[in-house]
Amino acid sequence: MKAEFVISPPSHMFNLFLAVFPEIFIINATFILLIHGVVFSTSKKDSYPPLVSNVGWLGLLSVLITLLLLAAGAPLCTIALSFWNHFFRRDNLTYFCQILLLLSTAGTISMCFDFFEQERFDAFEFIVLILLSTCSMLLMISAYDLIAMYLAIELQSLCFYVIAASKRKNEFSTEAGLKYLILGAFSSGILLFGCDWTTTDQFCETSL
Repeated sequence: MKAEFVISPPSHMFNLFLAVFPEIFIINATFILLIHGVVFSTSKKDSYPPLVSNVGWLGLLSVLITLLLLAAGAPLCTIALSFWNHFFRRDNLTYFCQILLLLSTAGTISMCFDFFEQERFDAFEFIVLILLSTCSMLLMISAYDLIAMYLAIELQSLCFYVIAASKRKNEFSTEAGLKYLILGAFSSGILLFGCDWTTTDQFCETSL
C-alpha cells in the first residue's frame, strides 16, 4: 500500500497562520522587550537607567496591538476551528475569552505604574513576566488537547512563581513564592496524573 501525503492548500495554511498571529506577535514582543531591558539596563554608557516605566508603556502598547490583531482575525474563527493536529481550537467562546483576557492585562499593566512609583520598584522583568503569562493564558484558552493545556498552565505557573517572589527583600514575598511553588507542584502532579489516567483509560477502551 502506497503512503498518501495530503498537502494543505496555501490559502488554508495562511489562514492557520493568521489564526495564531496574535499569540506569535505577543511572544515576539515579549522577547524583544526582554532583550531591550537587558541591554539598556546594563549599559554603562547610559548610566544604567531604570527601565520599568519604559518597558511598562511598551508592554501596554504590545497588548493593545495584540488586541487589535485578535479583533481583525475574528472572521477566521469559523475558518480555522481546529489546527496544529487538534492541539488548539478557535471559536466564538475562545475569541471572547481572549478579548477579555487582553483587556484585563491592559488594565493590570496600567495599575502597575502607581505601584512602581510608590514602592520604588525598578525591576522591568515584572512587565515581561506579565506578558509571558498572558501568552500562556492565550494558549491555554485555545487549548483543545490535554498536553497543550498542561504545558500552557505550567508556563503560566512559572511566571506567577517569580512574580509572587519578586520583592526579594520582603519576607512575605519570599514566603508567598515558596507556598505557591509547593502548592503548584502538587496540583501540577495531580493534573498530570489525571491526564495520564484519562488517556490510558481511553486507549484501553479503544483497544478492547
